[in-house]
Amino acid sequence: MSAYIEAVDVKPRRAYFGLYIALMLTTCVASAGITVIYNALPTLQRVFPGRPALAWIVTVYWLFSAVAAAVCGRYGDAIGRRPMMCLVLVLCAAGGLISANATSLALLIAGCAVQSVASAITPLAFGLFREHLPPGRVPFAVGVLTAAGTVAAGIIYVASGALIDHYSWQAGFYFKVALAAVALVAVLSLIPASMAAPRAKVNWLYGILFAPALAALLIAVQKIPEWGWVDVRLWGLIAFGTALMTLWARHELAATHPFLDLRTLLDPQIRLANLGIILLVLGGVQIGQLFTLMFQQPSWTGAGFGLSATRSGSMHLLLDLVSVVAAPWSGKLASRYGARRSALVGFSLIAATWGSLVIFDPGLPLTVAIAATALGGYSVTACGLYNLIIESTPVARTSEAAGFTYVLFTAFFAVGAQVL
Repeated sequence: MSAYIEAVDVKPRRAYFGLYIALMLTTCVASAGITVIYNALPTLQRVFPGRPALAWIVTVYWLFSAVAAAVCGRYGDAIGRRPMMCLVLVLCAAGGLISANATSLALLIAGCAVQSVASAITPLAFGLFREHLPPGRVPFAVGVLTAAGTVAAGIIYVASGALIDHYSWQAGFYFKVALAAVALVAVLSLIPASMAAPRAKVNWLYGILFAPALAALLIAVQKIPEWGWVDVRLWGLIAFGTALMTLWARHELAATHPFLDLRTLLDPQIRLANLGIILLVLGGVQIGQLFTLMFQQPSWTGAGFGLSATRSGSMHLLLDLVSVVAAPWSGKLASRYGARRSALVGFSLIAATWGSLVIFDPGLPLTVAIAATALGGYSVTACGLYNLIIESTPVARTSEAAGFTYVLFTAFFAVGAQVL
């Protein structure tokens, strides 16, 4: 019988406990990916004063992470998700060691580029859940993983900040190495071996042409504030990226065994889910940036509350705890009523809460309550949309489909941040 036929739920709940623990630990590594880098930036600006190239530690992370999610997700489906997850965790640890021991800015940037493979953890985790859990348990598992990622990001933000403040910026990267090592041991110990898909003649080299195309488009978006809309370099990058992306898409659609199966991704349900992800990251996901500005903006401006960075960070950690309830509840909702309805509930919460900020001028307690509801809406929506993608995708290509969604997430997150 095929390795990809989903099993009937005959195991007791405790049989899946190790799988949950291991994948929640890998989610901590994914959450630490960009969080530690953001936390270390103020210190690094003092270590490398007057070096505009320092901004590339963030830029290169986002560029490589978009590619890594799709490529590693596809390889995970092809060669086995457990070995691919192990390789990703090893690379995360190696990238952390390179950055922690960097003697130059170039080496620091290179280490951050290697660390960006952490973006592949979530697509691989979704695939492992679908591979090892019965169908009825997958939506709830996706909700648990979504909640774990959000809460872990808040905790890691505080923990890495304390390490950087009390020791050094290198301590933040060593923290990432330790997280990756613990997660690697858990994956090897607690997750059963994966079975790879049947081998197919895939043009792997041609298949990753989307990588330079996507990089050109993302760099163009990030350079808009610096270059302006009339700069010839901006439109040159856009033209190059668009042409190469078109060439790649035509090849993948014509290939018998494509690297990324765009025909599957054109399924109406998956298109709907990916459109939802695009709209979510253009707006709702920007909650962190917007509320950070609101919390820390001086109160005399009439548009902020004048909180310190520490108090603002504590507020965000408090808000992140809402996901502990919201995301698993969304999984339960998706199991009972379908992922589309779950996503609609989340979008309704987001629309209602952001709309109330347009209409009313609340004080700090009510603003925190609104922010908590908005974040809960984001968790419900994200969980519902990912479940919609998972239930509409063949089991053998789950990580590939989730990885492609992360590519869209990254690209349009950059656009949304620029608009905001």
